[in-house]
Amino acid sequence: MLRRLVPHSMLSWFALVLAAGISLSLISVSAFHAFNRDEAIAALEDLRAAERIAAVARFLDHSAPPLRPVIAESISGSSLFIAATPASMVDNAHPPDNRTARLRDVIAARLIDMRWRDLRVNYGIGPDSGTDHLWSWIPSLWSDEHKRSDQILSLQDRGETFTVSLQLLDGTWLNFSFASVKSLPFSSWSHLLALALGIIAVMALGIGAMRVITRPIASLANAAEQLGRGAKPGDVPVAGLDEVRQAARAFNQMQRRIRRMIEDRTQMIAAISHDLRTPITRLRLRAEFVEDAEEQQKMLTDLDQMEAIIRSTLMFAREDSDNEPTADIDLQVLLQEVAESHPPARLTTREACSLRGRPVALRRCFNNLVENAVRYGNTAEIALHDRGGAVEVTVDDTGPGIPEDRLNDVFRPFVRLEESRNRESGGAGLGLAIARSVVLAHGGTIVLSNRAEGGLRVLVRLPKAG
Repeated sequence: MLRRLVPHSMLSWFALVLAAGISLSLISVSAFHAFNRDEAIAALEDLRAAERIAAVARFLDHSAPPLRPVIAESISGSSLFIAATPASMVDNAHPPDNRTARLRDVIAARLIDMRWRDLRVNYGIGPDSGTDHLWSWIPSLWSDEHKRSDQILSLQDRGETFTVSLQLLDGTWLNFSFASVKSLPFSSWSHLLALALGIIAVMALGIGAMRVITRPIASLANAAEQLGRGAKPGDVPVAGLDEVRQAARAFNQMQRRIRRMIEDRTQMIAAISHDLRTPITRLRLRAEFVEDAEEQQKMLTDLDQMEAIIRSTLMFAREDSDNEPTADIDLQVLLQEVAESHPPARLTTREACSLRGRPVALRRCFNNLVENAVRYGNTAEIALHDRGGAVEVTVDDTGPGIPEDRLNDVFRPFVRLEESRNRESGGAGLGLAIARSVVLAHGGTIVLSNRAEGGLRVLVRLPKAG
């Protein structure tokens, strides 16, 4: 199941890596931006609180001491609680950390124009800053925009709570408690939309560029597959990046060399065949003057075998250079005709099946297989099965079979198994070699196996897209 989810093409892998890379990059940049933003917000909140505390402290310093508690209570709010008391709300024994020390310095700088005795800053608990209250103001990533605006405006109610105690010259302590905004929501719908649009835009450009790169590679792969099946795909267009263009030029040169080699081999075999026919004809004429009838017959038989070998060799060589065009083939009809031409062979199935291939070559292939089955196995039972993307043809006989260690050897040219084949039959040992050449040219496979009940089975599997 997991293997199906893994990309198998270059384009799919590129899209996956590109999407993952862009997403991680944007998320990391957004997180870094949010972290720096929160640090700036904390500094601004300290400055804002210091200015408010300094303004209120000046006002209360100029107020009558008996009125200070009432005035402090009246000007307290949800974001800043103020109380005038005889004692400090901050324990001076608690060592300050970096932020409290910085906040104390900022407040002291704002109180430079008034006289005071002591200034203490520490974390504390404000009057409306309980745990439930703080958690209730945690912003939700999936809330609507109106709620998000209310949350941002009220974030001071859930932030870090600080307590500041300022002692005036008369000994009165002014205690301030405020909640500083610790951070803003990490993301929003608009931010996520911008990230998504950025990823889509880069993905579109990247995939478009990758298609331009992979299209020549796909053309090269298609041409190589056609060449492997015996077709002549023509020169591959030299396009794309430098490496792809170089590969296309190398493939075109290789294809031309292979064609030249096949043509040279075919011409050489044809020339040898033509040159051998002349001495064979002379020997045949001389054999007619041999008085010993038995010796004459042996000579004529040897000459017939030589001509048969020459014809088979020429046919095998021409198979590789066959220019027969492909066409749609009704395989059931073709196999029925092959069976009727080789009694007692018979087609045991009536399953309609068609594929695209070279009709003459396929007929030659199945003719050789059925002829071998009838000649060496006494009969041939042909079965045809449609397997979806491919077709399977089996040819069974009831002969002695082939030793397991020789099943692959019989596909080699001119290999004949003496224990199962009669030299008097005239075979040159090229029937299975020609059959395999045809099957491979169609992108298929051919396998020999001994049947449990006796005899040999030939299994031919051909893809429908020939």
